[in-house]
Amino acid sequence: MVYFYIFKPKLNPQSVVVSPPTTGQTVAPLDLTHGSSSVVVSPFAALLQGEEKYITVENALLKVVLSTKGGAIKRVILKKYKDKHGEPLCLLDEQSSNMGLSLLHQNLLIETKALYFETEAKSAYILKETQAAKIVFRLVLNPSQYLEHVFVFSGNGYQINYDWHAVGMEAYFNKTAQPVFCWNIDMKSLEADYKADASRSTVHYYLLDQTFDKLKESSTEVEKKKIAAPIKWVGIKQRFFTSAIIADDAFAAGDLSMEPVISSDVTKSVHLSLPLSVKDQAAGHGKFIFFFGPNDYKILKKVTKGFEQNLPLGWPVVKWVNQGVIIPLFSFLEKYISNYGLVIFLLVIIIKLLLMPLSYRSFTSMAKMQFLKPELDKIKEKYKNDLQKAQIEQVAFYREFGINPLSGCMPILLQMPILMAMFHFFPHAIALRQASFLWADDLSTYDSVMRLPFTIPIYGNHVSLFTLLMVLSTILYTRSSNQSGPKDGPMKGLSYIMPFAFMFVLNTFPAGLSFYYCISNVMTFLQQKLINYWVNVDSIKDKLMHRQQKVKQRGKLSFQSRIASTIEANNKKKK
Repeated sequence: MVYFYIFKPKLNPQSVVVSPPTTGQTVAPLDLTHGSSSVVVSPFAALLQGEEKYITVENALLKVVLSTKGGAIKRVILKKYKDKHGEPLCLLDEQSSNMGLSLLHQNLLIETKALYFETEAKSAYILKETQAAKIVFRLVLNPSQYLEHVFVFSGNGYQINYDWHAVGMEAYFNKTAQPVFCWNIDMKSLEADYKADASRSTVHYYLLDQTFDKLKESSTEVEKKKIAAPIKWVGIKQRFFTSAIIADDAFAAGDLSMEPVISSDVTKSVHLSLPLSVKDQAAGHGKFIFFFGPNDYKILKKVTKGFEQNLPLGWPVVKWVNQGVIIPLFSFLEKYISNYGLVIFLLVIIIKLLLMPLSYRSFTSMAKMQFLKPELDKIKEKYKNDLQKAQIEQVAFYREFGINPLSGCMPILLQMPILMAMFHFFPHAIALRQASFLWADDLSTYDSVMRLPFTIPIYGNHVSLFTLLMVLSTILYTRSSNQSGPKDGPMKGLSYIMPFAFMFVLNTFPAGLSFYYCISNVMTFLQQKLINYWVNVDSIKDKLMHRQQKVKQRGKLSFQSRIASTIEANNKKKK
């Protein structure tokens, strides 16, 4: 960890310049200042001038501003959320995003984002839950040639239907011209923890063959990917929010580009170049859906197939635990409890109760091992010069008492998926975003109770109180566990070192995660004390002694006899 911290690549603080989509031939942009005669005679030249008008559409969840320049979405505000400054959360605006179709005609690159459309729409729409609004933008070359952009809004949803219609424009929408949907967007810095926001922001995409993949979010260089397969949807995924375009059919292919940007307002810059499908080109018509909303599992799952993968939930087993246990349980609790600190507390209790049988088995196994430890130490000492013989004797000794030495480890291993699930759930739980509890203003990021005048490698320049409490509770539990278990030597010392290692690693993790493990450690300690009170250790010893007496009456175990005879035969062969 120290090595990677010291030698990590440095970000280039230069601004990002995104190149237009390559077509394999030299093209000139359609521009009034361009002196090419092809521009002058182009039917699109007159559309470079016009009056920009804005149309605002507002429903229960979104406030969207569209413009006649480009006939596209210019601004999106999520009404239920605030940014890091406490202002209404603006997911994208005219300065951070531009989108539109790019057409290639006679070596001239025509971009609809620079052209002025016409519309008969009102300047503002406020939709109730059952209402809908249809906004039509028309780019008219002549009465028989025009391009329409149609946006349909519902009264309650994060999705916007987007259709394009080309009438009499076959020369611009064909396989040779290859129309492309282009989207340039700078991901706004929306969270108080800039590093956590940037490190969890990337581009996700889902192919028509149901393959899901993404650009590498931790890269400090430009990440590019050229996709030759049909693409169903592409999502610009930030830590808690996603902006995406979903094809009704599919995009023919795609060029994706992402570069980190060092700025207080922007985390990463993205360019998408998505050629339209041959089917859409031939029909002169295409259907898409824009999604602008939170990375909430319940919401994402309803959008389209595979879209819930915009919320990272871990590897398959861990993901199943999150989907099947943690998320449903958390959602159930937050329906009735508004305080998320209390929700986390109850989450710990419920999970501990579910894992009680495993904890009980682990405790009884530890009690057996503690009782047998003196005899095991004698075997190790007796055969210290013959490791093979010592192992055989230990196995025989375990079988004599009917003990599986792994029985104490299995309950702990079975709990590991839940442990790992929490490490994926809390950093992406949008419900904890800006949720305060005790001294923590935001459970989705670290709770800083003290700022340091210097930065400690890995640890950071702040002190997280929840992390310190988690470390203290871990030491409390470890001390209790060592007293009741057979640990000694280096392993006993290591068990005390690990909490301090976690203190460094988890200092910048969400306060909700540290609080969860703090309460979990305290509950485990109390659970251990209760089991110790309820379980009669003497009865466990009596059962072990009774088992040993029965074995002795039957004589030497057949298993040990077979092992001993095998070793004796091997020794004879060697001689």
